[in-house]
Amino acid sequence: MDDESDRPGDERDGASAEPRPIEIAPSRGAIDAARRVGESFLIAIVTSTGLYLIGWVYTASYYQRLSIEPTALDFAPPYVALQAVHALSGLLQYPSILLLLWFLYHLLVRPLRRVLGRAATARLRNLRLLPVVGNLILISPLLVQAYLARSREVTINPISVMGEIASMLENAAVVLLVYAIWLGWGQRTTLVAAVRARRVLPIALMSLVYLLAALSSTSEAADTAAVMLVTGQADNSLEVTIALRDGVEPAWGDRELILVTVRQATYFVVGREPFPPELRPTSWMVPAASVQSAQVRRLNDADRTVTEMVEDGA
Repeated sequence: MDDESDRPGDERDGASAEPRPIEIAPSRGAIDAARRVGESFLIAIVTSTGLYLIGWVYTASYYQRLSIEPTALDFAPPYVALQAVHALSGLLQYPSILLLLWFLYHLLVRPLRRVLGRAATARLRNLRLLPVVGNLILISPLLVQAYLARSREVTINPISVMGEIASMLENAAVVLLVYAIWLGWGQRTTLVAAVRARRVLPIALMSLVYLLAALSSTSEAADTAAVMLVTGQADNSLEVTIALRDGVEPAWGDRELILVTVRQATYFVVGREPFPPELRPTSWMVPAASVQSAQVRRLNDADRTVTEMVEDGA
């Protein structure tokens, strides 16, 4: 019997065998760390972009209501993002209503189930209309905000920020309404169950309508603030009297002016309006080089209410 070590082609000898490359797989901890860094980076981008978007909606709605193009003011991005604080009330409206509905559900529906018993509860669950009603109750606050935005759309410029947001909110609300009815009637399920199952479509639709409703509320708040300013009712309403240099005639005649801001060596002023003001008030851009002097006077005492409260308390 031949020795196995003398057979041709045998590579049992470790010296003659080719070394195999060693594959090093990344550890589980390294993959998790890289995923967490990527998620944090993505969240930071989405958050900063969302804050800037909401702040820009407020800024654009405010200055367009005063007939001033916001891009001419050249605001810094941090200033625009800071205006997103005006959206907090709009962002908290829907979660607050959902919390109230959840409280009423636990206060009324669950005790009612115990009274009716299992048989009656099972018969109610088999009704096709019950999931539809539940879905409509869940999205009713968003539908109401969309209807209010639609009713305001007829009194504003359709190509303005408010008009575009109202139009998008109306279309998204109609799609959400149709989907909620189809989901309850055809699938016999609720939006809450679909969201818990992490279905992409209901989550995306509700998030879109919720965001547009918050933007609409922010735009409305900016419009209200602009109206208060141009009519001289806001605490920061400043009446300005501008004396131009010799040879320069004022384009506003003898109209009272409200100072909006001073940017890029330019006075941005708007003519004072009675309440309710015109939808398109007249504003002027006055270069500082043509101004000899400017006198500014506060129209309202911001501390008057506090002073009266202290005096009444005394």
